[in-house]
Amino acid sequence: MKFILFLFTASLATAAPVHVDLPTVLKLAGANNDEIQLARAKHTETLAESKLAWQRFWPSLTLGAGYRRTDGNVQDIAGAVFDVSKQQYTVGPNLMIDWSPGDMYYSALAAKQRALAAEQLAEKTRRDIVTQATGRYYDLLAAEASLAIIEDDLRLTQDYEKQIGGAVDAGTAFRADLLRVKTQVSREKLAIRQHQEKRDLAAAALAETLRLPADSELRPAKADLVPVRLLDRKLGVATLLSQATLHRPEMKAASAVNTAAAWERERARVAPMIPNVQAGYGFGGLGGGFNDDFGNFDDTQNMYIGLGWKIGPGGLFDKQRQIIANAQEEATQLQAGQVKAAIGREVVEAAAKAQSAHDQISINDEAVSAAQEMVKLAKERQASQLGVVLEYLLAREELTRARQSRVQAVTSFNKAQHELKRAVGR
Repeated sequence: MKFILFLFTASLATAAPVHVDLPTVLKLAGANNDEIQLARAKHTETLAESKLAWQRFWPSLTLGAGYRRTDGNVQDIAGAVFDVSKQQYTVGPNLMIDWSPGDMYYSALAAKQRALAAEQLAEKTRRDIVTQATGRYYDLLAAEASLAIIEDDLRLTQDYEKQIGGAVDAGTAFRADLLRVKTQVSREKLAIRQHQEKRDLAAAALAETLRLPADSELRPAKADLVPVRLLDRKLGVATLLSQATLHRPEMKAASAVNTAAAWERERARVAPMIPNVQAGYGFGGLGGGFNDDFGNFDDTQNMYIGLGWKIGPGGLFDKQRQIIANAQEEATQLQAGQVKAAIGREVVEAAAKAQSAHDQISINDEAVSAAQEMVKLAKERQASQLGVVLEYLLAREELTRARQSRVQAVTSFNKAQHELKRAVGR
């Protein structure tokens, strides 16, 4: 992937325009987009936090040496005060445990679910960017196809202008007809410039999504459009909704967040009842004595273990903590319901757009056929001196509009297919 991106970037620097196809757009959309990288970085962060939560169960180990000296009055256990001059030094490791097992266990489970949620949100971001890139590629493709239609129409109109000009010179046609054709030529040239602007704007939008230089002159590899069906037409809306519930990363993320909130609720309820554990074990050597004596060095070891319960905030009888945890869990459930409702709307809208665009393609096919027949008849009438130039030009305009309308219908259909595929989580 990096090699493909390098070659593509190099081609941008050495040649213009650059022709791209849909597979290339899909690869670049997932390879160089900072929004996707940001989401992946967030997932990496939450995954590290999850692993760290489990690592807190390991005891801490310290290895070192210490020195202590006392001069002057000290007090013994019985209360007597006396003058002393002594010193000691220690060398060795110490193992320390300071656990809150309940908090640590449930916190680790919740952190694991948050990492899963971040992973699914990263996948959602990737799919959103890919869908956006696909839509903008089809916009560029539609602009190029519409431009090709206008250019083809201009070529035919200019040929017709030459024919009418010859007829005017021969005295078999009116100059007004020639001026009418010239006006049509100017109108089509203006339309070409407007479609060129639209194509350039679509290229800039696609370059933004692909994170390519803003001045990249992107062009589609092909200027033709064909309907591309990505999902079985027989699938009903109910089936699509069921698939979306199972496969959409947003639903998986919402489920993981809800599970994390449930573990936090259990943490608030159960963890305070599990005692905290403090333990330590140290071994090594101890030496020293009166005044400046550094002798008497020999091995030493000590051990400590204790259990305790915290009472108050964060511990036993902390009702507010449980209320907060219950409220947070309820909030995540409501948010999951909102996500499910939004996904359902997206599925229904995408299915409706796809069906509507499919029907519009059929209607536009009929319109193109009728317009082609109308142009043919107008040209025949013009050749037999039964028609007028205006009739032929109007027929050509109708054909051009019908062809452009079909381009838009096919573009809408293809975009709706990709949106529907994303909506059902594929």
